[in-house]
Amino acid sequence: MKPHALALLALVFLPACQETDPSIDRQNVENTVKNLQFSLKTAYTTRDVDTDKLIDEYYDSTAYYVTPWGTSEVLDSTKSRLKTTISRISEYEYSIESMDVRVYGDGAVVFYILRQEYKVDGQERSEYLPTTMVLERREGGWKIVHVHRSADPESWKQWFGGTK
Repeated sequence: MKPHALALLALVFLPACQETDPSIDRQNVENTVKNLQFSLKTAYTTRDVDTDKLIDEYYDSTAYYVTPWGTSEVLDSTKSRLKTTISRISEYEYSIESMDVRVYGDGAVVFYILRQEYKVDGQERSEYLPTTMVLERREGGWKIVHVHRSADPESWKQWFGGTK
């Protein structure tokens, strides 16, 4: 094979073989999660956000969300629930704690605690939600393909009036 042909092959195949910097991948995944939470806060506080587009921007269309109350819902159910509850939410604040990001090639797992403070129909709520997300690298960035959220007994009590 001629030297220039080898150089051309190297240019074609080398980018596909190069590994990305793991710290950059971790930071990009972390930013995806933080940007999602910030976008949700904007939706709750301004009510001037197309929530379907917001969800589509961060989630794969086949993603599943395992809710804190133990059901698994497809993305369309999550979108519908968000649309029907957003007008009932006020004074929304959140924080992200103890975020741990692990990247495995084109996949990533994120664990964090989401704390939410808000009012729903005027009643104060305070939630502690351990959250695990699975993300896949896509051409445009990272997309969430699965979410599993748990809740503490105090959150259960607020939702359902008793302990679980």
